[in-house]
Amino acid sequence: MSPDPRNSSQAITTISARIKTGGDGTSDGASGGVDHYKADVYLGITGREYFLARSDVNDFQVGSDHTYVLGDGANVMHPDENDPRKPQRRFGDLRHEPVYLRFRASEETPEDRWHLAAVEVTVTGADGSTLGYSADIGADGIWLGQQTGQVVHLSLGRTETASSSQARASDRALKTAITPVAWQ
Repeated sequence: MSPDPRNSSQAITTISARIKTGGDGTSDGASGGVDHYKADVYLGITGREYFLARSDVNDFQVGSDHTYVLGDGANVMHPDENDPRKPQRRFGDLRHEPVYLRFRASEETPEDRWHLAAVEVTVTGADGSTLGYSADIGADGIWLGQQTGQVVHLSLGRTETASSSQARASDRALKTAITPVAWQ
Protein backbone atom coordinates (compact mmCIF):
# COMPACT_ATOMS: atom_id res chain seq x y z
CA MET A 1 0.00 0.00 0.00
CA SER A 2 1.43 3.37 -0.96
CA PRO A 3 1.68 6.22 1.50
CA ASP A 4 -1.10 8.79 1.57
CA PRO A 5 0.11 11.79 -0.51
CA ARG A 6 -1.93 14.06 1.79
CA ASN A 7 0.78 13.49 4.39
CA SER A 8 3.40 15.18 2.21
CA SER A 9 4.36 18.81 1.77
CA GLN A 10 4.51 18.37 -2.00
CA ALA A 11 3.43 21.40 -4.02
CA ILE A 12 0.14 21.20 -5.93
CA THR A 13 0.58 22.25 -9.56
CA THR A 14 -2.87 21.60 -11.01
CA ILE A 15 -6.44 21.07 -9.86
CA SER A 16 -8.98 19.99 -12.46
CA ALA A 17 -12.72 19.62 -11.96
CA ARG A 18 -14.87 17.75 -14.47
CA ILE A 19 -18.50 18.75 -13.97
CA LYS A 20 -21.59 17.35 -15.67
CA THR A 21 -24.90 19.20 -15.52
CA GLY A 22 -28.15 17.23 -15.60
CA GLY A 23 -30.83 17.88 -18.14
CA ASP A 24 -34.49 17.78 -19.01
CA GLY A 25 -36.56 14.84 -17.94
CA THR A 26 -36.18 15.47 -14.23
CA SER A 27 -39.09 14.69 -11.97
CA ASP A 28 -40.13 18.32 -11.63
CA GLY A 29 -39.57 19.20 -15.30
CA ALA A 30 -36.99 21.92 -14.56
CA SER A 31 -34.17 22.28 -17.06
CA GLY A 32 -31.31 22.00 -14.57
CA GLY A 33 -28.89 24.42 -16.22
CA VAL A 34 -27.94 27.92 -15.16
CA ASP A 35 -26.55 31.00 -16.90
CA HIS A 36 -22.96 31.42 -15.71
CA TYR A 37 -23.40 35.19 -15.92
CA LYS A 38 -26.25 34.98 -13.40
CA ALA A 39 -25.04 32.19 -11.10
CA ASP A 40 -21.65 31.06 -9.84
CA VAL A 41 -20.08 27.72 -8.95
CA TYR A 42 -17.06 27.49 -6.64
CA LEU A 43 -14.71 24.64 -5.79
CA GLY A 44 -13.65 24.65 -2.14
CA ILE A 45 -10.34 22.85 -1.68
CA THR A 46 -7.05 23.37 0.22
CA GLY A 47 -8.68 25.89 2.55
CA ARG A 48 -9.99 28.33 -0.06
CA GLU A 49 -12.54 28.65 -2.86
CA TYR A 50 -11.85 28.82 -6.59
CA PHE A 51 -14.28 30.35 -9.11
CA LEU A 52 -15.18 27.84 -11.85
CA ALA A 53 -16.02 29.54 -15.14
CA ARG A 54 -14.62 29.41 -18.66
CA SER A 55 -15.02 32.01 -21.39
CA ASP A 56 -14.94 29.43 -24.21
CA VAL A 57 -17.98 27.37 -23.14
CA ASN A 58 -21.50 27.96 -21.86
CA ASP A 59 -20.90 26.85 -18.28
CA PHE A 60 -23.35 24.62 -16.40
CA GLN A 61 -25.98 24.44 -19.14
CA VAL A 62 -28.33 21.47 -19.53
CA GLY A 63 -26.33 18.38 -20.50
CA SER A 64 -22.95 20.13 -20.37
CA ASP A 65 -19.78 18.22 -19.50
CA HIS A 66 -16.78 20.52 -19.00
CA THR A 67 -13.42 20.35 -17.28
CA TYR A 68 -12.11 23.38 -15.37
CA VAL A 69 -8.33 23.54 -14.90
CA LEU A 70 -6.69 25.63 -12.16
CA GLY A 71 -2.93 26.19 -12.01
CA ASP A 72 -0.64 24.71 -14.68
CA GLY A 73 -2.50 24.74 -18.02
CA ALA A 74 -5.38 26.82 -16.62
CA ASN A 75 -8.49 27.29 -18.76
CA VAL A 76 -10.64 29.17 -16.23
CA MET A 77 -11.52 32.85 -16.23
CA HIS A 78 -9.24 34.92 -13.95
CA PRO A 79 -6.51 32.24 -13.92
CA ASP A 80 -4.06 34.28 -11.82
CA GLU A 81 -6.61 34.73 -9.02
CA ASN A 82 -7.74 31.08 -9.24
CA ASP A 83 -4.36 29.37 -9.02
CA PRO A 84 -3.41 26.82 -6.33
CA ARG A 85 0.21 27.97 -6.74
CA LYS A 86 -0.60 31.54 -5.58
CA PRO A 87 -0.10 31.20 -2.69
CA GLN A 88 1.38 27.75 -3.09
CA ARG A 89 -1.00 25.04 -1.87
CA ARG A 90 0.35 21.65 -0.82
CA PHE A 91 -0.98 18.10 -0.56
CA GLY A 92 -0.86 18.46 3.23
CA ASP A 93 -3.48 21.24 2.95
CA LEU A 94 -5.96 18.57 1.83
CA ARG A 95 -5.82 16.70 5.15
CA HIS A 96 -7.66 19.23 7.29
CA GLU A 97 -9.97 21.06 4.91
CA PRO A 98 -13.19 19.86 3.24
CA VAL A 99 -13.48 19.52 -0.54
CA TYR A 100 -16.80 20.74 -1.92
CA LEU A 101 -18.73 22.48 -4.72
CA ARG A 102 -20.84 25.50 -3.85
CA PHE A 103 -23.60 26.98 -6.02
CA ARG A 104 -24.57 30.64 -5.63
CA ALA A 105 -27.61 31.97 -7.47
CA SER A 106 -27.56 35.63 -8.44
CA GLU A 107 -29.51 38.28 -6.56
CA GLU A 108 -31.51 38.81 -9.78
CA THR A 109 -32.70 35.19 -9.85
CA PRO A 110 -32.39 33.80 -6.30
CA GLU A 111 -34.79 30.96 -7.14
CA ASP A 112 -32.34 29.46 -9.66
CA ARG A 113 -31.34 25.86 -9.05
CA TRP A 114 -28.63 23.76 -10.64
CA HIS A 115 -28.86 20.03 -11.38
CA LEU A 116 -25.42 18.54 -10.73
CA ALA A 117 -25.16 15.16 -12.46
CA ALA A 118 -21.52 14.29 -11.65
CA VAL A 119 -18.27 15.82 -10.42
CA GLU A 120 -14.69 14.51 -10.42
CA VAL A 121 -11.79 16.55 -9.05
CA THR A 122 -8.15 15.61 -9.65
CA VAL A 123 -5.29 17.22 -7.72
CA THR A 124 -1.83 16.84 -9.28
CA GLY A 125 1.45 17.37 -7.46
CA ALA A 126 4.83 18.52 -8.74
CA ASP A 127 6.07 14.90 -9.03
CA GLY A 128 2.95 13.73 -10.92
CA SER A 129 1.20 12.15 -7.94
CA THR A 130 -2.58 12.55 -8.06
CA LEU A 131 -5.53 12.50 -5.71
CA GLY A 132 -9.08 12.07 -6.96
CA TYR A 133 -12.28 13.30 -5.31
CA SER A 134 -15.90 12.73 -6.25
CA ALA A 135 -19.37 13.15 -4.80
CA ASP A 136 -21.74 10.27 -4.18
CA ILE A 137 -24.81 11.92 -5.69
CA GLY A 138 -26.49 8.89 -7.21
CA ALA A 139 -27.85 8.24 -10.67
CA ASP A 140 -30.40 11.06 -10.46
CA GLY A 141 -27.85 13.72 -9.50
CA ILE A 142 -28.51 16.41 -6.93
CA TRP A 143 -30.20 19.81 -7.08
CA LEU A 144 -28.36 22.78 -5.57
CA GLY A 145 -30.04 26.10 -4.77
CA GLN A 146 -31.40 28.24 -1.94
CA GLN A 147 -34.31 25.87 -1.32
CA THR A 148 -32.33 22.63 -1.77
CA GLY A 149 -28.90 23.32 -0.25
CA GLN A 150 -26.00 25.07 -1.91
CA VAL A 151 -23.07 22.75 -1.13
CA VAL A 152 -22.13 19.18 -2.00
CA HIS A 153 -19.08 17.63 -0.32
CA LEU A 154 -16.63 15.40 -2.17
CA SER A 155 -14.79 12.37 -0.82
CA LEU A 156 -11.32 11.08 -1.54
CA GLY A 157 -11.69 8.34 -4.09
CA ARG A 158 -8.24 7.44 -5.40
CA THR A 159 -4.58 8.19 -4.89
CA GLU A 160 -1.72 7.54 -7.22
CA THR A 161 1.92 8.16 -6.50
CA ALA A 162 4.26 9.33 -9.22
CA SER A 163 5.98 5.91 -9.33
CA SER A 164 2.68 4.01 -9.78
CA SER A 165 1.63 6.51 -12.44
CA GLN A 166 4.91 6.00 -14.33
CA ALA A 167 4.59 2.21 -14.03
CA ARG A 168 1.06 2.33 -15.45
CA ALA A 169 2.27 4.49 -18.37
CA SER A 170 5.10 1.99 -19.05
CA ASP A 171 2.61 -0.90 -19.03
CA ARG A 172 0.40 0.95 -21.53
CA ALA A 173 3.40 1.67 -23.77
CA LEU A 174 4.47 -1.99 -23.64
CA LYS A 175 0.97 -3.23 -24.50
CA THR A 176 0.85 -0.77 -27.41
CA ALA A 177 4.26 -1.94 -28.68
CA ILE A 178 3.21 -5.61 -28.74
CA THR A 179 1.14 -6.24 -31.83
CA PRO A 180 -0.86 -9.43 -32.23
CA VAL A 181 0.21 -11.89 -34.92
CA ALA A 182 -2.45 -12.75 -37.47
CA TRP A 183 -2.48 -16.52 -37.89
CA GLN A 184 -3.21 -17.87 -41.35
